Amino acid sequence: MRIVYALLRLIVVIAVFWGIAALAFAQDLRDGSARGYTVWPNIPVVRAADLADYAQDRQAFADLHAGKADPEKLVAALQAVDALQAHHQQAAANELGRSLNLQWIAELDALARRHGIAAPRLRFDFADITPQQLQRPVVLDELRRRVGRIQLAAYITYTRLDGALVQATLTLVRLRGGASQSFSATAPVTALAQTLAREVFDYFEGARFAPHRNPQPGAQWLTAAPGHADQLVSRDTAARYCASQGAELPTAQELETAQASGFYGGGVALREGGVYHVQGGLYDAALAQDGGARARPNFIASVANGYYYCVRHGVLAAAKRTGTRR
Repeated sequence: MRIVYALLRLIVVIAVFWGIAALAFAQDLRDGSARGYTVWPNIPVVRAADLADYAQDRQAFADLHAGKADPEKLVAALQAVDALQAHHQQAAANELGRSLNLQWIAELDALARRHGIAAPRLRFDFADITPQQLQRPVVLDELRRRVGRIQLAAYITYTRLDGALVQATLTLVRLRGGASQSFSATAPVTALAQTLAREVFDYFEGARFAPHRNPQPGAQWLTAAPGHADQLVSRDTAARYCASQGAELPTAQELETAQASGFYGGGVALREGGVYHVQGGLYDAALAQDGGARARPNFIASVANGYYYCVRHGVLAAAKRTGTRR
């Protein structure tokens, strides 16, 4: 364990050497990687808190407390608690370590061969390093000497779940600049390296799609009033609140387009089966039709029978006229 923590500290030292204020910040590593990266093959594998063991430990101590009045139960509980030390010592020695390090690299190579990629985006510099030297202190000096030609370093943290399941996170850090990307996987221990390799391979080698444009750039969406959150209100109540915000209820087509844009794309998220106030009446998200076909009349405007969003129009045009930006 001292070795892998030393490797992590070395990554920090190298990052500081390049003038990085923070070790790692999320950024798309594919930017500027047309010719790929050379990756340091020594990947620290650090065991994090073991959630399955934690639950077992709590149960052992709970049994000890509950059985304090019964001599036979007390002895059994004490034996269980006494076994914890030996169990955790054995588990700590049983690290994935070098096997996961090498198997992950091998799985990346296998994926490249399978898909006919002659020059993968990730290359590993094994010059003068034997497999037996991986994760040993002697390799640390090698990384210092090679920092000029190594672009990425990596580390893995993992925890054991129930049974053979393992949850792991692999983080890639660009030494010049400190940008990073993390990839997580939950799989049986025998499939962990393969699952992580697939995540990383798809990220670097997969097709890159152009980002979606906001189809309503001039619209600004507002949620319902704080006091109306998660409540059905009447059409009159919804319209009055929208008007108080310099907005109005959307049309059915506007609400459908906003839903298609998605909550993270400038649009909105509708409740499954929810009914919303719109200009044409009530928009029923549960119906299979599209657009205006989902709208039906709302005959009594004073009945609390819908959720709502408000929309302001011409936001970009107004900002340009006043010289402000939102």
